[in-house]
Amino acid sequence: MATRAGRLSIALLTAVLLGAATPAAADPPGAAGYAAIPLQVTGPDGAATDDLDTDYAMALDAVDTWWRTHWNDHFPGRYTAPGLAPAARAPGLYDAPAEQVYCGDLLLPEGNAYHCPIGGFLAFEVDLMLLSQQVGDAFVYVVVAHEWAHSMVSHLDPALVSEAYELQADCLAGAALQGAVDDGLLTLESGDAEEFTASLTAVASENEWGTVYVDANGQPQTETHGSAQERIDAFERGGTDGVRACLPNSVG
Repeated sequence: MATRAGRLSIALLTAVLLGAATPAAADPPGAAGYAAIPLQVTGPDGAATDDLDTDYAMALDAVDTWWRTHWNDHFPGRYTAPGLAPAARAPGLYDAPAEQVYCGDLLLPEGNAYHCPIGGFLAFEVDLMLLSQQVGDAFVYVVVAHEWAHSMVSHLDPALVSEAYELQADCLAGAALQGAVDDGLLTLESGDAEEFTASLTAVASENEWGTVYVDANGQPQTETHGSAQERIDAFERGGTDGVRACLPNSVG
């Protein structure tokens, strides 16, 4: 596992992913082709190909290492890392529509990131991750930590799963990233606070969690991700108070 210094700030802010939920789908695909554990992201010559690849690889390593080390500090049983969808650029980092990644029978579209409970894998679409070039590299770490949190929640007792599951993922992302900083897996960089703010500004929802609204197709929808402030508060709670602050019905 990597212990290199990353480029992340725990400024107690988080990026708001656009519908980066856990999609429901039908029959699972075959398990073959999905990485059992995160893999280092490199180019053909064995070197990281650009800043996105470097940050992505380091985010995977840091978040996986932290959860692997601390899982039993909070939960019983064995830690299970998510798989990563097969992709040409790097495991989990797919380029739609050229590359087609399915969660059951659901084709995962462009511009988003996903935890698929069918097969237990994560997928990060390149267009979403390239927002880091506009708002800052800290964006990559937040997206990876958020989706990893969805995977962790999938292994919990249902009593510990929040109805506001996207805000819970933000909270756990904050706990994991702050934990990675505390463990020396990542270090802070000047300007990260502004990067998180820019990320929030770029992709924040206008609706608070639970708000019923009408989408572009005229269909009623319920907001699952929450407003920028709600997500900031959730991330801050995890970063400040740790994993247990993210769990309903938790003692201690």
